[in-house]
This record gives sequence, C-alpha cells and structure tokens, in this order.
Amino acid sequence: MKDNSSSTALVDRLRAEFATLEAGSRVPTMRDVASRHDVSVFTVQRAFDVLKEEGLIQSFVGRGSFVTGADIARSRIHGRTRAARILIVSHSTPSLRGYKVAHSLQTELLQAGCRAITVSYSDAIELGDVLGDGRYDVCVLQPRRSILPVEVVAMLKSKARHMIVEGRELERLDVDVFVRNRAKSMALALNALRELGHTRIGLLTERLDAAAGYAAIENHFLQNHASLPGDAESLIVRASADQEDGTLASEIREALQNDLANVSELPTGFIVSGRFEPASIKEGFRSAGFEIPADVSVVSLRVDTESYPEDARFTAVGRTTGHVVRGLVSMINWRLSNPNEPPVQVLDNPSLFAGCSAVSNDGTGGTRRAATDAR
Repeated sequence: MKDNSSSTALVDRLRAEFATLEAGSRVPTMRDVASRHDVSVFTVQRAFDVLKEEGLIQSFVGRGSFVTGADIARSRIHGRTRAARILIVSHSTPSLRGYKVAHSLQTELLQAGCRAITVSYSDAIELGDVLGDGRYDVCVLQPRRSILPVEVVAMLKSKARHMIVEGRELERLDVDVFVRNRAKSMALALNALRELGHTRIGLLTERLDAAAGYAAIENHFLQNHASLPGDAESLIVRASADQEDGTLASEIREALQNDLANVSELPTGFIVSGRFEPASIKEGFRSAGFEIPADVSVVSLRVDTESYPEDARFTAVGRTTGHVVRGLVSMINWRLSNPNEPPVQVLDNPSLFAGCSAVSNDGTGGTRRAATDAR
C-alpha cells in the first residue's frame, strides 16, 4: 500500500472527523481508516496516538477506540445534569509519583468544574468511616504498592457508581483499570540499549513482589531479550528495596557482586526496575566496580525524570504526570459518557526520555569482574 499522506495531515483530518461524533461513539478501526485514506496501519497508529494524547479518543484492549466525553464536569443522573462528583483514594504508602498524580488529577478536575476530593487511607474500616454515606459518580483508586483487600474494593464500589483502579492490573473485580503498558516499557528500554550498541544487557529489579508486578517485569524482559539477535545470556539481578529511607546503594552493590561473580562476560547495559533512586543506583554500581555511564549504561523504568535537573537525569522509560492525568481524565470522561459499558482496561503507553545514564558502547566495557569489596 502506498503511504501517500503524512501522519500530521492524517491527524488533522481525523481530528476534524472525530470532533463531529457524539461522546462515547466508537471510531472506525485502524484498518478501516488506513484503507479509506490509503495509508499504512503504522501511520494510522501514530495518528491515533496523537489523538489519544490530546484526549480526543480513548482506546481499550479488545474493544476499540471511542470519542471521549465532551464535558467531564457534568454527570447525568436520573434525567438531570449536575456537577460530577469524583473521589480520589490513595493508599498511604509513600510515593512521590503517586502523590503528584493524585494532586494534579484533583486540580484538573476542580478546574473543569467537578466536585473532587482526595483521601488517603491505610485501613479499610477507617476509610469507610471517613467516607460515611457519601455518594460519588467515579472513584479513582491508587493502591500504590499495598496489598489491595477485596473489602476495600467492595466498600468503594458501594460509594461510587463507577470505579477506576490506577497503576495496578486487576482481574475479575468488575472495575476499570488504567495501567502502564509494562511490555511496551521493556521493549522501549531494550531497543534503546540495542541501538546504542549494547548486546549484553541485564535487568536489575527488586526481589519478587507479585503485588507490585515485578514478576511480570521479569517475564517481559525474558521474552523481549529472547527475541533479540545473538545468544547473550538473560541476566537478572535482584536487590532488596525494603528500607524506607531510600538508601539502597549497599543492597544494589551486594546484589551485583553476588549475581555477577561467576559471569564471564558482564553486561554493558542494564535496565533498572524498582524503587531505586538515581543516587542509590549510581553509588550501588560504583561501589560494585561500575561507573555509570563509562562502564555500564542504564535505562530506568521507574525514575521520575521530572524531579531531577536535566544534567542529572537518567535515561528512562516512563510517563509524565501530565500524561497520566490526561489519560485518567479521558477515562473518567468516557466512563461518564458510557455508564452501561462493561469494565475496560487501558494499557497506557510510555515514552523514552533521553538522559545522561546511557551512552554508545565502544566495545571495551563489561569484561572485568565486579569488585569484591566496596571502594
């Protein structure tokens, strides 16, 4: 097929076309759009990504794409329209990223004319007491790293007509889910290192915690690594991240020393996933005998790039606070416009952010062993 239209021109045409549709309307499939406009499906995919970022459409796994609601501030209840009532609930587990998303989401909703409140909880009974007999149109729940008791979900569903869980993949709980696309995150990180010339790539992650999704991260690493050219070993290093003060350099050093002790050809690139801050990552690798990026390049899956000055930012795969908030607003908007649709799951695609922790491989790194003692 001849791709005779640029992605930008297609975006303009689709934006005008979809703007005429009612909120909640299903838009044509990518294949239909590609056929009608005589472009490739890849070009349509890029155009849809732009429109999703703008908040014009929302896509759901296995369901297709829909026009988002036109006015998030209004909710039609029993035939009358009033300001939408949104409840944002976050677990008390410390999370700078979680706090920023919750705060920015509330600000966005209030500016749109909604009635929005934010509540933090550590105990299900106390949360129920705080909420009392309040009734909401949508509850957005951030479990963060906590175990999510079924009774919390049941209690919140009794308080809100609809429920969206942000940041956690859930099944069989009859709720909408908005979560990072972990498979896409891993693919972007691996491809970034491969394009820089790294062929021996390892994964540094936290010790397995099913609730936090680290088992899924490891599986995505193994699957993506196996599809890469060559026969390099898939190396996974697991470090403890249980300290609340975030000083985890010693745990990283110990894990690297133990797991790399018998590796003949060391990785020249690492993907890092977990609650490891840049300072701890740098010091942990340095004390194990690796300077970043001179000896090893690092791409992080969790570092908040917005919190660090440009000259200290890690190369990272992630989502900005604004991106997450826009996605949640679109999902709330869609749910209010489609109250009778069954629960959906949105796998939110991340982006690659260039930083100072990953550089081109000159072919000289990764041949020496990790230091046996801290420097």
